[in-house]
Amino acid sequence: MPSIEFYPVSQVDFEAFTAAFNRAYADYYSPIVMTAGSFRTLIRYDDVDLDASVAAVEGEQIVGTGLLGLRSRTAWIGGMGVIPERRRQGIGRRMMHYLLNQAQHREVAEVRLEVIEQNQGAFHLYHQLGFATVRRLLVLQRQPQSLTQPDSRYTIRTWPAAELLRYFAPFHDHPNCWQRDLRSLQHRASLLRGWAALYGEDLVGYALGWSHHTEIRLADLATHPAYDRAAITQAILAHLHRLQPEALGLSYNVAEDDPGLPAYLATGYEVIQVQLEMRLVL
Repeated sequence: MPSIEFYPVSQVDFEAFTAAFNRAYADYYSPIVMTAGSFRTLIRYDDVDLDASVAAVEGEQIVGTGLLGLRSRTAWIGGMGVIPERRRQGIGRRMMHYLLNQAQHREVAEVRLEVIEQNQGAFHLYHQLGFATVRRLLVLQRQPQSLTQPDSRYTIRTWPAAELLRYFAPFHDHPNCWQRDLRSLQHRASLLRGWAALYGEDLVGYALGWSHHTEIRLADLATHPAYDRAAITQAILAHLHRLQPEALGLSYNVAEDDPGLPAYLATGYEVIQVQLEMRLVL
């Protein structure tokens, strides 16, 4: 059996890397299928460095994948996967060491990642490597249903996404995870729709995402800390779901300490999956 070598993703065939990623995630808790194009888009959005990311190669076959995102002195690991027939053979651990070494060479101060709560094997690996759980991140879903009357104190208007991102820092006293952080949203801004919540003439909250008659998918929802944050969140959600009453609602990786979470639940959203956000200080 050929030995396993580890290469930067920039040095392997990207179509083959994408195929290996899809094989690794085909039987995952939430199956993922990427095209090479959509994968490259995701890599750009999340500031993944292909020179620092890893492909585990056995002979001519890619058997493992791992991505390293870099922003200033913070790094993020994602896309960790091993094809089914090569699991439980230490490949994941060796890829993690590779990625952490890459982070250290780039003078990163901390590394973040997320792991689905049921994935105890991966969780224990990360814990053994020194990662500590920071908080739980929730995947929220809402089936179409009737709504109570929204709070009339707030007016919801469409608004350019790029302009709403000017409010990201003051409205986010509870930080977002990597994929919902400001940089990721800025990369997506031209594709996102925006909605502003106004109290009189004051902009006190916003939502960013996509709205269609079949699905409302939120990329960010933030509110002014000096106002009634739950009421603002509920007014925004009620507005969106009244516009698209048959749409499924989805919001990924909402932190359990997000001040708007009670409003999501009051509007009919349910927790369908939990991820653990973990951090390692280098």
